[in-house]
Amino acid sequence: MIEGGPGATLVPQGRYARMGNVWFLPSCDTLLGWLRKLGFLDPRLVDVTVTSTEEQRSTDWMRFHSLADFLDPADSTKSIEGYPAPRRAIVAARVPGDWEPGEFKSD
Repeated sequence: MIEGGPGATLVPQGRYARMGNVWFLPSCDTLLGWLRKLGFLDPRLVDVTVTSTEEQRSTDWMRFHSLADFLDPADSTKSIEGYPAPRRAIVAARVPGDWEPGEFKSD
């Protein structure tokens, strides 16, 4: 997630925090708007947290790179590429109609 209002979206050129599979990072308002546009009901923001190097670190079972390797060594508020450091959001929304968890409808 990035800071910003409705419509704010970061589209990284190349990689984001050395990840090649990050195509865009929306603001919280943008993500909630996308959910509404897709038909989800009552989308709401539950939490936004800066991803910490304590939670994403090397461990005995994962000894490779960790978040600290992907942040600017001079400014941990930025990715190695100069973008804002990773933040995550938890959102909740209701699915319209009579959909039940685990159920797939193809119509």
